[in-house]
Amino acid sequence: MLKVNIIDIGAVGGFDFPWEIYKHKIDWSLSFEPNEPFILTGKKLSYNCAVWNFDGEAAFYVSGKQGTGSSLLKQNFEWVQENFKAIQLEGDRQLNETWYERSKITKEFECSVKKLDTILVELYQSLGEHIPFHFLKSDTQSGEFFILDGAKDYLEKDCLGLELELYRYPLYKDMILENEVKSYLKSLGFAIAGWTGYQNSFNSQADYLFLREIPRSNKEEKIIELIQKIYQPHGDQKLIKKPSNLQRVKAKVKQLVTRLT
Repeated sequence: MLKVNIIDIGAVGGFDFPWEIYKHKIDWSLSFEPNEPFILTGKKLSYNCAVWNFDGEAAFYVSGKQGTGSSLLKQNFEWVQENFKAIQLEGDRQLNETWYERSKITKEFECSVKKLDTILVELYQSLGEHIPFHFLKSDTQSGEFFILDGAKDYLEKDCLGLELELYRYPLYKDMILENEVKSYLKSLGFAIAGWTGYQNSFNSQADYLFLREIPRSNKEEKIIELIQKIYQPHGDQKLIKKPSNLQRVKAKVKQLVTRLT
């Protein structure tokens, strides 16, 4: 059975939709979350470090419910205050009104940071083999470009697809906005295959699916097709991550099984 090897950066709470439904399509997984414990079990690898564009130490800022707003960048209160009137009616108004409260830093600590390229070299040396991770999912609340900047070898050699949370508004200081990230990935041979549409506070961000435009082998082509099938982009806007009726049923069955076990 054809399977996908996944890197999951910003993995608090485990796999997100649609991978939570398609776990049986995942072979190796490599996840990162500074707030989570270190786990190394079989083909499921989890590291409690942050991924960035250098190797060293950096401040990690925890905010939001259960740390969901955490980042290596601080929230940009100044920009939001200056532009609040212009953006306050966009997106979910309740989220907009509570943005300041939810964005307060509740915890700050120094954590280890490494480039993804460095981590993969160390991992391959430890395992004694090269595992081609086909897909990168990154949800770091503002840090996607910095992660890509530290993953140049990976993007060139193994990566076939990415799901990235990109922002059109600078809700975090010093972040790189979506258009620059899109241009960078286009220069590396990746095209936008779908997106969620703008969402969350101020309709400020969207999840994008990128796929390698020109597969370099028959196997790469089949894995790209599998990723596209899992995400199911649909409609003129190629929307993703909106569960179909079948996927909703699967999710409900999963919830029922969890309650009974």
